[in-house]
Amino acid sequence: MRHQQERLDLAASLRLAARNGWQRGVDNHFSVAVDDDHFLVNARGLHWSEITASNLLLANHDGTVVEGDGEIEASAFYIHSHIHRAVPQARCVLHAHPTYSTALGCIEGGRLENCHQDALRFMGRVAYDGDFSGSAFDDGEGGRIAATIGTGNVVVMAHHGVTVVGETVARAYDDFYNFEVACEYQLTAMASGRPLAILPDDVAEKLAANMWDDRQIEFHFAAIKRLLDRDEPEYAQ
Repeated sequence: MRHQQERLDLAASLRLAARNGWQRGVDNHFSVAVDDDHFLVNARGLHWSEITASNLLLANHDGTVVEGDGEIEASAFYIHSHIHRAVPQARCVLHAHPTYSTALGCIEGGRLENCHQDALRFMGRVAYDGDFSGSAFDDGEGGRIAATIGTGNVVVMAHHGVTVVGETVARAYDDFYNFEVACEYQLTAMASGRPLAILPDDVAEKLAANMWDDRQIEFHFAAIKRLLDRDEPEYAQ
């Protein structure tokens, strides 16, 4: 099986995302670039809980499936192809509509605030796309979404969902997980009706430097893959 490690990691991230309840129906899509011209992506119509390493599609930037059975959902192609080509740090691209980070994009002026330590790791790394233009069914919308990311790793898409990019599947998944958790804490606190307790900027900036641990990211992804190896070993087929 070509690109075996990328297939295993991407299949694992999709299975884990299904466990976390991030999937909506059979919509949404994750991908990983295997070279400058090709990327792996989940096929249209599959529930993420049935994804395996072997049923991922290998596609090129013309939208042609060069390996695998099935088709790419149109918005998956336009979003992922443009981001992979335009954003240097986007070897992996995760796009979904999880509850809390999506809800943040449904609030007028919704922003992740420095009210919890999990938010600090995202300082300067989040873009906010307020120009909703419907589903990404053409090059123009795909290119526009890609342009909003800049040098960051997360884009909150108003009225839509969230997209997270990373240099590896493990890093993108860890960011996705922690961003959703940070949004959950904030929106739960906001539901109390009391004001958020936001850290002063100077304190937040000082503490943010300690919120990033490359080894912890790898430990996290390895640990959750072990859970899959135990409970859903067929993902690696």
